[in-house]
Amino acid sequence: MDRAGNRVADESRYGAALGEAIVTRHGGWAALVVDSRILAEARRQLRTQTLWFQRFQMWYLLRFARISAATPRELATKAGVDPDGLITTLKSYHDTPGKAEEFVQPVEHPPFSLIDCSIRPRLAYPAPMLTLGGLVVSEETGQVLRPDGSTIDGLYAAGRTAVGICSHSYVSGLSLADCVFSGRRAGRHCAYGDV
Repeated sequence: MDRAGNRVADESRYGAALGEAIVTRHGGWAALVVDSRILAEARRQLRTQTLWFQRFQMWYLLRFARISAATPRELATKAGVDPDGLITTLKSYHDTPGKAEEFVQPVEHPPFSLIDCSIRPRLAYPAPMLTLGGLVVSEETGQVLRPDGSTIDGLYAAGRTAVGICSHSYVSGLSLADCVFSGRRAGRHCAYGDV
């Protein structure tokens, strides 16, 4: 949800889609609201549903990076969120279009928690999204380019840091071809020079 208490996006969507919604439509601020039942379930799943490097981040989010309160109105007030907006969103949550019914759980068991999912520099955990491109590279060699268009000798980029047709989204597995193509291109130029 955003500061107005409105949902940012379908929470079951892929991380890149959520990140895009948080950044482009909500100024980088977003939070997840859960009740005691959902929080307890997430804590139980911590060891079995995360990779080793995600566990500290999730432990921090579920234990310390949250605000708790007995009622949604109190929670919103503590978090600086519009209380009426949050209450309206929680009441209409069952009418979520396009979200699979198995992922729609009522948020109704106190205490309630707001978990900060904003995208901003923080020591405790990285931004909950991924990049789709970023470095500008030479189309022929894969060498990273300076702003003036000249290449940086010995510096190559491959995979989604440099190439890819993402169609304004991302589907797992699509980047494999990008990685193979761009890695081969960079490796060939690095080993043999201009081919």
